[in-house]
Amino acid sequence: MNRPQKAKLAEIYVAEQLAHLGWQIIKQDWRTPFAQIDILALDPTDSLVVVEVKARHPLSWAQGGDAIGGKQIQRLTRALSWLLQDQHWHGRLGRVDLALVSLPTVRGQPIEIISDIQLT
Repeated sequence: MNRPQKAKLAEIYVAEQLAHLGWQIIKQDWRTPFAQIDILALDPTDSLVVVEVKARHPLSWAQGGDAIGGKQIQRLTRALSWLLQDQHWHGRLGRVDLALVSLPTVRGQPIEIISDIQLT
């Protein structure tokens, strides 16, 4: 299985797990003018959430938040702002979450969610 196939499998798995936890999946693999959004969802509190999915071999994680860089967080934050403003979102304000999945076996593996990632 190549890298894009593994990434897609991880995204599908995270979406399934979030739905199981009561999240409503709105869109997957969506290109905005600012960034590609892996998962756009409503969490159980009805907040709009952009979920970035990262799949890595378990031994490759230094710290979970290290899986995403500042520029990518900026792009995802701009995409979220665009969704809230230009798409006339009237629900609760949104956030960007990071979902970490261990490979090579995604199915049955727990996911780690880092909520509300921001530039530090």
